[in-house]
Amino acid sequence: MNILVLNYEFPPLGGGASPVSRDISIQLAGLGHKVTVVTMGYKGLPKYEELGGVKVYRVKCWRSHKSACMPWEQYTYLLAVRQFMRKHMLTHQYDVCHTHFIIPTGEAAYWVYRHFHIPYVITAHGSDVEGYNQKKYMKVMHVLLRPFWKKIVRNAKGVIAPSEYLLGLMKREMRTGDYTLIPNGLDIDRYGKLYLENDVKEKRILLMGRMQKSKNMQTVISALAKVNLGDWKVDILGDGPYREELEKLVKDCQLPDTVIFHGWIDNATREQLFFLKKASIYITASHFENCPMAVLETIAAGCYPLLSDIPSHRQFVKDDRYFFEMDDAKGLAQKIEKLVSDEWIWKKDCIDISDYDWSFIIRRYEEMLLKACGK
Repeated sequence: MNILVLNYEFPPLGGGASPVSRDISIQLAGLGHKVTVVTMGYKGLPKYEELGGVKVYRVKCWRSHKSACMPWEQYTYLLAVRQFMRKHMLTHQYDVCHTHFIIPTGEAAYWVYRHFHIPYVITAHGSDVEGYNQKKYMKVMHVLLRPFWKKIVRNAKGVIAPSEYLLGLMKREMRTGDYTLIPNGLDIDRYGKLYLENDVKEKRILLMGRMQKSKNMQTVISALAKVNLGDWKVDILGDGPYREELEKLVKDCQLPDTVIFHGWIDNATREQLFFLKKASIYITASHFENCPMAVLETIAAGCYPLLSDIPSHRQFVKDDRYFFEMDDAKGLAQKIEKLVSDEWIWKKDCIDISDYDWSFIIRRYEEMLLKACGK
C-alpha cells in the first residue's frame, strides 16, 4: 500500500498520541508499505526528512508551543494541508489515508477524500471525542463541531479506538459509526532491555506527562509530602501550563530537595530511557486518559505502577493493588509508604503486557487499511 498519514502532531511535537502515530507509521513501513506523513512545521524542524523508512513533510503553520497546540493553531494546519496536497497530488498517488484525531485532522482527511478520492481511516486519541475532556472550552467546541464530527465519522472507512472507554464515548455520540478497537502498541523488547537485572533500579519515583491540571500531579505531590521518603528521589518529566503551580506546591510541601523537575524530554530518546531504567516506581493520578503509553512503557521497563482508578488504566492492569482513587492523596501515600519501606515488593513485581507488543498490534492496523482501500 501507498499510505498517506495526516496528523497535526508528530514527534517531536505533541503528547502521547504523537509518538504513537510515529510508531504506527514506522511499523507499517517495516511491513513493506510506503508511508508518507504530512504534519505541522515548527521552528528548527526540517521541512522534509525520512524517519525509519517514513517520508515526513512539515507544512508551515502557526504553533506557539512544542508540547501543546491551541484550536486556532490547529486550523492553520488544516489550511496548510489543503495547499500542500493540491501541489503534492500532481506527482503522487495514495491508496489510503490514515488520519490521527477525528477533530481537527479528520476534516483534512475528508477534504482529501472529496478532492482526490482517497479513502480514509481515523485513529481517535481522546480529546477529539465528546465527553472525554471535561474542560469548558472543549465542551463548547464539541457542541459547535458536532455536525462536522458526525460527517467525518460517517464518511470514514473505519474509526479506531485504542480503548474500550473511548469506544463507548464514540458510540454514545453516534452509534452507526464503523468503529474498531485496536489498542496502542509498544516495542516491549526495547523497553524490557532496560530492566535485565534488578540492580539497575534505584530509589527513584517517576512521573511523566503534560503538566495540566487534569493530569493531577498535584495529588501525587501532596501524597509524597505525607511519606517519609528517606533517600528516595522523585523525577518529573514534562512541561505545560500547570508547571508553575506544581513547582509552588513542591516548595509549600517542603520537597524541593526530593522532587526534581527535568522539563520536556522527547519520547523514546536516550534521556527518557535513562530515567525509565533508573526508576523503580511510576505514579500517575490522571483524571482521564485514552490509551496511556507511559503506563506500558514504565511497566515494560520494570517499574512498579501506582495508577489512578480510571478505565484506561484498568485495560492494562487488572489487580486492585496497583490502584488508588484519583484524588485520594492519603490513600496514595499509604501505598507509596509501603513500597519505599519494603523494596522486595517492587523488585520482584512483574505484569504481563505481551499482548500489546507491536508485532501483534500492527497486523490489525494493516488489515484495516487494506480493507479500506479494497486490497
